[in-house]
This record gives sequence, C-alpha cells and structure tokens, in this order.
Amino acid sequence: MSIHGKLVAWLLLSILSFGAGVTASVDENPVIAGESVELAIEAEGEEVLFPRIDKIGEYDVTAEGSQRLERFEDNRSVVKWIKLYAFTPKKSVTIPSFRVVVDGKQMETSPIFIQVESNSSRRSDDFLIALQSDRKEAYVGQVVQVTVRFKEKRDIPVMNVDFVPIKYENFWVKRVGREKRYSEGNYLVHEIRYLFFPQKPGSLTIGPAVVKVAIAKKMRDAFGFIVRQPKWITVTSSPLTLDVKPLPDDLKLVGDFRLHVDAEPRRVDAGKPVRLSIRVEAEGNIEDFDLPPLRIDGVTVYSDAPKIEQRYSHGIYSGTWEKRYVLIADRPFVIPPFSLRYFDPKREKIERLESDPIRIEVRGDALSKKRTDEIKDASKPTKEKRNMMVWLYGSSLIAFFVGMAAMYLISRWRERRGRDGKKRFCDVDGEAKMLQRLMPYISKSKEAAQMAENLYAAIFEGKSTKIEKKVFEKLMEELKRSR
Repeated sequence: MSIHGKLVAWLLLSILSFGAGVTASVDENPVIAGESVELAIEAEGEEVLFPRIDKIGEYDVTAEGSQRLERFEDNRSVVKWIKLYAFTPKKSVTIPSFRVVVDGKQMETSPIFIQVESNSSRRSDDFLIALQSDRKEAYVGQVVQVTVRFKEKRDIPVMNVDFVPIKYENFWVKRVGREKRYSEGNYLVHEIRYLFFPQKPGSLTIGPAVVKVAIAKKMRDAFGFIVRQPKWITVTSSPLTLDVKPLPDDLKLVGDFRLHVDAEPRRVDAGKPVRLSIRVEAEGNIEDFDLPPLRIDGVTVYSDAPKIEQRYSHGIYSGTWEKRYVLIADRPFVIPPFSLRYFDPKREKIERLESDPIRIEVRGDALSKKRTDEIKDASKPTKEKRNMMVWLYGSSLIAFFVGMAAMYLISRWRERRGRDGKKRFCDVDGEAKMLQRLMPYISKSKEAAQMAENLYAAIFEGKSTKIEKKVFEKLMEELKRSR
C-alpha cells in the first residue's frame, strides 16, 4: 500500500476521533510475521514536531508520511496532525514511548506491545514460493539458470505482487525475459528467470527469494462504507547453495565453442586490401572474450571493435563474437593460425580450436620489382648513377604505396562517414581529391609532403587544418612545371 493511501485511511478514521493530547496507535495487533505494521502518532496543535524514527526495535522503518486536518470548534480553528510510520517485525516487539513537541510543550506517547505470530497462523498453502536452479554444481563462469516461482491461491484477494531483487555475492547476474503468469490448478503462478554466472570457486549462496504481497483488507471509512485497503505481507523462500568448481589450467572460457576464420581475396595486387573475418560461436558466455592484437611483419593491419551478440532461447544461453580486419601489404604474407582453448563441462575436458594459416599472394610486389630493376641496372657504369636510380625508384615506390593506402583509407572513410552530414561530406570529398593529386609529388617536394600531411590530418584525424584552394592550385602548377 502506498504511504498516501495509508494516510487517507488514517485520516478518514481520525475525523470521528478529534480530541486533545498525543496518541499512538497501530492498524492491527496481533500480526503475522512478515506483515507490515502501521504506527500512527496524532497530535492537536498549531505547531507539532514529530520524532524521527529510524528503527522500531531491531526493525527499520520503511515508510513515513504526515497530514494536517483542520476543523472549527466554538468559532475557533482546531488543527490535528497525523504522522504515519511503517515497519515489518518478524517477532514480537514493543513500540517504545516517543516524545512529541506540541506548541512548545513536550508530550509523550504510550508504549504499545505488538504480538507477532508465526506464518503457520495463516493457511500455509495460501502462498507458495520456490527458488530453483537447473544445477547444484557448476564451474566458474558456467551459466546457471535460476527461477523464482510464486503461487497465490485464487480465493485470496491479492491486489499486487512485488518481487524483491535476489541477494547474492560473487555472481554476475542477468535477468531474462519478462514475468510469466499462468494458471496451475487452484493457483495463479508468477515466474521470473535469471542467469547466474559464478565468479569464484567455493560454496556460494543465492537468495533467499522474497516477494511482497498486497492483500485487500476490508475496513469501514468515516461515512460507514466498507472500503478495501491493501495489507502488505512478505513471503520468503529458502536460499540456494551452489557448489562452484574452478576451471582447470587457468582457463577463462566454459561451454561449447566453434571458430571460423576467412580471408578474401587471397590473390591481390600490391597495396590492395585483404578482408579478414574471425567469428566465434558459443553456447555459453562470450561477452568477456577477446583475441590478442594481430601483428604480421610487413603488413598494415586495421580492425574494428568486435561485435558481440548474446541470446537466451529454449533454455540455452548462446552468442557470437565477430571481428573484422583489413590487411594491406606490398609483398606476399601468411595470416597466422588463430586458436582458443575452453573447458567443455559436458565432456569435462579441455578443448582447443585452431584455424589453418592462410597464404596471401601479392602480385606486382615491391621485392620482385626491385630485383628486376637491379638486374636491368647492373650494366650501369657508375655508382653515382646507380644510387640515383635507386633513390628515384624508392621515391616513386613510396609515393605509389602512400597513394594506394590513401585511396583505400578515403574509400573506407566515405563508407563510415557518409551519414555524418552532407555539407561536411562535400568538404572532405574535395580534400580527399586534393590529397590524391598530391600523391605523385610528395617524394619530390617538401611543400607537397607538408600539404599532404595537413590534408591527411584534416580527413582522418578531424583536425581543423584548412587548405585554401588557390594555394593548392598554385602549388600544383609549380609542381607540374618542375617535372
């Protein structure tokens, strides 16, 4: 019951009982263990200072509120204040006397003894609650399905059912789906499901599960009508104990996994991209999985963040982990094998998955060209000329690969940034064309190299480096004349 509703009920009953002094009363006595008790303190006066109550006995006060009533008596106004407190005792307790200050005078309430009776005083089959798991033993990281089932008898006037979050330690927990409701004989069943992933070995406790139930209680209002007000009770299950075993060999993955690695194309021209994809399919938790950085000598590697998807269907928690790479090289290379190790709890053994190495053939690679050029230049008479040819070749080669890389990066950038706004796209598109026109000259001109660097920073790093078109065209004319 909300605190507002409780106050309204107290106010209606208090209209008939205006009187001097300070009084304290409870809505029901005795009560069943787990049911809430509402304590009302009433006082008449213009200014009333009620006590702050954090605990009653050993029990926390869970709700409080206040209200002001006014009536006219003998041509004068009489003000009555009501302060309401709520707590849930599990055993008999005495509400102590509390001090109330009314118009500067200190007054005290009388103590009240609350008789708390056991749950057996209520029909034991009115409400049933169970906390269940699909296994009693598990490995660290292995999924454990936990279900809370609460059953209410159909002839009980239940107004609301509220599931309290389950208490736990050393678990990673995920709730799955919505609350299910269905009929089972004379009961209405409420069911919610969780996935528990133990994070350490040992004997771990889950729960207990707690449900708060509002039962309609009949009471008479100030006008003599029978009204229904909610009365909250608490229903508690027994806790679960789970025996958690450590994974062998310091493994992190548990479940059933499959590894797929693919690279396309496997024959490319120098400087052209190779697309590599790695996909891991899992029956189990894969949200914390990752691979070490990919490094291949002589290969430029670009990668996106991994894409992770998890799902729960028909009692199985599964998912996929996928990562994509772009590889650019000017010579043949081999993509090394990828591997992962995991523990299969069904077979109770360590499994290892490993992909095959993938050989990528690069046509027109730089090493082949260099050997060919060295054979052609072997008859050159002077060392000076040979050095000059090597320098020119190296410069051209650098310009070629920088240009190819720039063209690739620009195309990738367009794919990623095409949605960022038409105006900015057009600006960067012009900058990208300027960068492409500069590529043949960056090894021959410091000015061209500097401008290319500024354009690269503007396009790919988002730096606010603006290149005037007139300056660019003037430099291009100078570069063309110097050829």
